Amino acid sequence: MSVEIKNLAQLQAQQMRGAKEGRGIDNHRSSRFNDGGSEPSRSETTADQITLTNAARRLSDLNQSVNDQPAVDQERVAALRQAIQDGSYQVNAAKIADRLLALDATRPTATG
Repeated sequence: MSVEIKNLAQLQAQQMRGAKEGRGIDNHRSSRFNDGGSEPSRSETTADQITLTNAARRLSDLNQSVNDQPAVDQERVAALRQAIQDGSYQVNAAKIADRLLALDATRPTATG
């Protein structure tokens, strides 16, 4: 079973603040059938606590570092554009063919 936690970095920050204050993360939930007061009664309040493992923290850090990287290497794109414009870009057909064949070899074959 897989569980996806969105905003893990925010949860970690809340957990760290809670740990510094000597408590876990509190989520107060009130029933829609309360007596109309602004605060839920003691029986309607629950506290949830989140504890992250070191592996989860490392995954979160790695995820954040990947998200911080640009999706496109702008310097490489600029260099390729310049090479195409000035006619110095050389296509290596043999290298492209080799990589296509290697990619095709990794694909599963269709059966009958």
